[in-house]
Amino acid sequence: MRRRPLCWAGAACLLLGWVGACLAQPRLTVTSLRVQTSPHAPDLECTPARAKPRAAKPVDTDPPEVPDDEAVQSQVQDFRLNADVPVSLPGVTRPTARFWQPAQPAQALRVGIWGDSHLAAGFFTSELVRLSQLPADQVSSRFLPANMNRAGVRLPLRKSCVSPHWQYEPAHVASAASATGPGLVNLFSQQEGAWLAWDLRNAQAQPDKLSVRWLYQQTSSPMSLAIRVDDGQEQRIDLQGPEGPAVLELVGDAPLSTVHLRLVQGAFRWQGLEWPLPAQTRLQLDVFGYPGATVAGWRQARSDDLAAWWGSAAYDVVVLEFGTNEGNVQPFDASTYTQMLQTSVAAWRSQFPQAACVLVAPGDRGVLVRRSQKLTPAASLQIAHGNAQSSSPAKGGKAPAARRELAGGADLLRFTRVHAQIGRIQQQVAAAHGCRYWSMLEAMGGAGGAYRWVKQTPPLMARDLIHFTVPGYQRLAQSFAQDIGWNPTVFAHSPAPSAAD
Repeated sequence: MRRRPLCWAGAACLLLGWVGACLAQPRLTVTSLRVQTSPHAPDLECTPARAKPRAAKPVDTDPPEVPDDEAVQSQVQDFRLNADVPVSLPGVTRPTARFWQPAQPAQALRVGIWGDSHLAAGFFTSELVRLSQLPADQVSSRFLPANMNRAGVRLPLRKSCVSPHWQYEPAHVASAASATGPGLVNLFSQQEGAWLAWDLRNAQAQPDKLSVRWLYQQTSSPMSLAIRVDDGQEQRIDLQGPEGPAVLELVGDAPLSTVHLRLVQGAFRWQGLEWPLPAQTRLQLDVFGYPGATVAGWRQARSDDLAAWWGSAAYDVVVLEFGTNEGNVQPFDASTYTQMLQTSVAAWRSQFPQAACVLVAPGDRGVLVRRSQKLTPAASLQIAHGNAQSSSPAKGGKAPAARRELAGGADLLRFTRVHAQIGRIQQQVAAAHGCRYWSMLEAMGGAGGAYRWVKQTPPLMARDLIHFTVPGYQRLAQSFAQDIGWNPTVFAHSPAPSAAD
């Protein structure tokens, strides 16, 4: 293994087609390692995690359940959107670029999508790939975020391993690091012996990547790592240089199969993987989803650090999908959310000023009620008497109070109201920044959608009434594709590039 510094203070990096990665990026430091590979690398094995003892949970004799249809429909009838909160946004004039249009006719369409758990699962974007009708070898990712092995995250990796003593640092958490990679999340450790590993082979278990880049944050103190490729000999490398974004690039004598990194000394903040796109790529789809994330990550991340990662190959289309976790904060403050969203979207757009953009608003969310609360005695009595004692019966024969009693007093649409308000704010902010707007809530048919979708066959909504099932994410992706114009004709602008190009 041989260490060779490639890029210091803005020198051009031309090795293996990484053109533009260092140009005009004086803060990005790249160190290149040439490594030997093995044609018979064994499968990657992760050390089994120790099973944590679980205390026996008592049987819940009154479990939370999906409300009855009658309770839902009675509240949907009374549903009214909250009055708009006045939103004052500065005028931003920026022409919207044509959607699904690469910068150059023969170039791959480059799409970057940031979001929460709805995107982290990968089912929504997998359906978009299917709808493109592109062969699998013509769809690729350039960046993989540092959210590997996080619960609820699916990545286009054959396998990955994370040892104990690593912690996730999502940018949306104020106490986390503001210096993050493209996915707005880091893996951080300063524990000697902490390790990470990746199986870089494709879905057919064939090695196809001659090089791979580890994105990390260089500190003022040197860091020492031990690297092992394809289960070969472990060798040590010291990383040092100016503080800021940095890259450790492995270049193999043949395509790499597995890579193992062990922290020997120092504090290592890993920020993701990057590799060159295959020549035949027609769609570059980078998905940056993190469970629990909010759009505030864009407001809190360092813009100059982020700009170092894109180089000259920024995206043609960028998408933001957030709002579910913001709406979980009760009571919801529309004014505070508006200010946060405006600042975050402005920071996001400053990274990709020429890209077409879309803001995706959250879908409907329901409320579970206890089995014993589904129909209270008070509601039964009012229903039996036809609400004769009600002073202002609502349309449908039951007063609002009686309708609420059908669900044990629960407001079944409280998240629906918040998500609808978030959607209206997002729509205004999107327009102010020259972006398109699309609503999951509207795609679900509006208020009560979560309750309707959970009772479909097969169910489209998960039983938590927050997330969707695989068919549900597929249905949403199909609606998005139809509304935004994503279809096979997007890729009909030019013939597919050949591997020899």
